[in-house]
Amino acid sequence: MPCDHCGSVSQIFWRDIRWPEGKMQEAAWHCPLCGGAHPEYRKPALLAQGHWQATASGDGKTAGFHLSSLYSPWVTWTEIAEEHRDAKDDPVRLKVWVNTKLAETWEERDGESMDETALMTRREKYGPAIPAEVAVLTCGVDVQDDRLEMELVGWGRDEESWSCDYKIIWGDPSAPELWRELEQYLTATFEHETLSDGLHIHAACLDTGGHHTQAAYAFCRGKERQRIWAIKGMAGKRPIWPKRPTKAAKGKVNLFGVGVDAAKEAVFARLKKREHGAGYCHFPLDRDAAYFEQLTAERLRTRYVKGFAQQFWWKPDGRRNEALDCRVYAYAALHGLFSMGLNLNKRADALPPIPEDRERVSDARQAVIAATVPSPRRRRAIASRYI
Repeated sequence: MPCDHCGSVSQIFWRDIRWPEGKMQEAAWHCPLCGGAHPEYRKPALLAQGHWQATASGDGKTAGFHLSSLYSPWVTWTEIAEEHRDAKDDPVRLKVWVNTKLAETWEERDGESMDETALMTRREKYGPAIPAEVAVLTCGVDVQDDRLEMELVGWGRDEESWSCDYKIIWGDPSAPELWRELEQYLTATFEHETLSDGLHIHAACLDTGGHHTQAAYAFCRGKERQRIWAIKGMAGKRPIWPKRPTKAAKGKVNLFGVGVDAAKEAVFARLKKREHGAGYCHFPLDRDAAYFEQLTAERLRTRYVKGFAQQFWWKPDGRRNEALDCRVYAYAALHGLFSMGLNLNKRADALPPIPEDRERVSDARQAVIAATVPSPRRRRAIASRYI
């Protein structure tokens, strides 16, 4: 694009879109060489004078083109800036913005893992009542050979989350007693800090993989109207929630293929956030070291298939990951609700105001919490209770 001021030709990059303090509606492109400003109304004329410039040599047969939304005649720089403002504090939404508005890839660092000890220091004093900020509850259920494990997750504005409960139901998945207890839990009403009628679970995802697929199908059959969904984790580049389910022939139940890689990527991105707000994950004081070890058990790695890099989630031998699976399924349930039209922020805005006298964790109390985080040797001892 040619500069109106110095005549030089430059690409439009996000770093050169600027506006006066507090006046985002005056967002303009600034020439990277002379700093000259180009208001939004100049964009059509600049586009008319612009030209494509090759950045690599080709084979003379094919050509590729790259263009971001910053050039779009139908989207203003102000609108793009406003979307960035709304997404910048949440890594998951920011990734979508980078992909769709800047047409750039989002690079994940290979091998990066979470520090479970650091997550333990972030535990807070809340519960047993559901926190006042929570507008929607979802549950993720993992089926093991001798138990069901599940996490109840509360969701507030901009997908800020609270781990509200982590429950293990011991028993034989092939026996009906275990499933009756699960149904009682999923249909229960939970006390809420500000809602007098409490809050029920809006959606739940039950993993049907493993050795008890038919029992899981039988439990979910007929419960889709209650938003208790039979799911199967699917690796690879898939959306978190599918456009439509498939029919499990033997179980005669709708089966939803969940993109677990995308969900894990989102979960880990949120776990890295250190300040309350969009996407932040809250944990109560009763979460022990075993929970955090399982939640952070996996890491992203890269392998090469026919010369092409493929990223995948890897779990070290001997480590358990049930807590991560439960969180992924609870997050998938939220996306299932989104597919049905849920507006989470609208729900959150309709909640009663937070009581002014509600007890919060002081800095001194947080210091005590940090001091009680067990050593690595102690963490292994606690983890054995889940085996």
